[in-house]
Amino acid sequence: MSIFLRDIHFLALLLLGFLLSYLLTRFFIKFMVNYRYSFDLHKRDKEKIPEMGGIVPVLIISLLSLPLDFKVALLLFLTGLVGVYDDLFKLSPLKKILLLGIIGGVVGYLLFGLDVKTFLMVLGVAIFSNFTNMLAGFNGLEIGLGIISAFFLGLILLLNGEYEGFKLILLFIVSYLGFLIFNRYPAKVFPGDVGTLPIGAFLVTLAILYSVPEFLIIMIPYIIDASLKYLSAGVTKREDHKPTRLGEDRKLHVDGGYLSLPRLILKICPMREDRLVLLLWIIGGCFGILAILCRLIR
Repeated sequence: MSIFLRDIHFLALLLLGFLLSYLLTRFFIKFMVNYRYSFDLHKRDKEKIPEMGGIVPVLIISLLSLPLDFKVALLLFLTGLVGVYDDLFKLSPLKKILLLGIIGGVVGYLLFGLDVKTFLMVLGVAIFSNFTNMLAGFNGLEIGLGIISAFFLGLILLLNGEYEGFKLILLFIVSYLGFLIFNRYPAKVFPGDVGTLPIGAFLVTLAILYSVPEFLIIMIPYIIDASLKYLSAGVTKREDHKPTRLGEDRKLHVDGGYLSLPRLILKICPMREDRLVLLLWIIGGCFGILAILCRLIR
């Protein structure tokens, strides 16, 4: 870790990334609140909540990562563009998967040429971008869980001596952390697909680039969530799903409908939104710790 403490320029870059994310998100909220907004389904007070706020951390991490790895920066930017289009015009699930797979293939070819890892990039970006986009819908869930997943992937990269990859992870974390301050419960801004799709794309790209098989353990909460949704509802649009219900006890309840990891938890034990998100963060952290243990005994 001392290698980073001696790198004053990089530490300054981390501070810059966090401050930019925090300040630009505040500006975005004030600017966008009357242009692109929705209402929080899990709150009694229906305040305008700006959407597509994830464009802030995505642009910041894309710019800050340029000097370290242009190809990773390109991946973040392109998957962010897909998210913007999806937020504005609603891509079908199939078109979204195809576009993300094409981006994964292009960036994979730039990284690896004609190699099996390029094929893995096609599948990985298409699949895991959607996974980090699907485990969502509650204040701070997708961004917080994305940061937790990145943190444990970063620790494995550090254990492997992959310092450039670890630096990319740190830039990712600070860029999204400034946004999370406003996205956590009670949320003042929503990330939109522009903020959630690049999370999975970024994580799987680093896992393939630096050969980290433990990545799949870190992503188990996402895999469980996606499996429950596909088994119970198939491939459907998000707006076709029946939302959870806020009860008089201020707890979230599930009245039938499709299954997901959060909805399964709420079926077993209704709870407040902030506690549900905290529980899911803890679950993500537990699988992250399991991944670290697997790396240490490998």
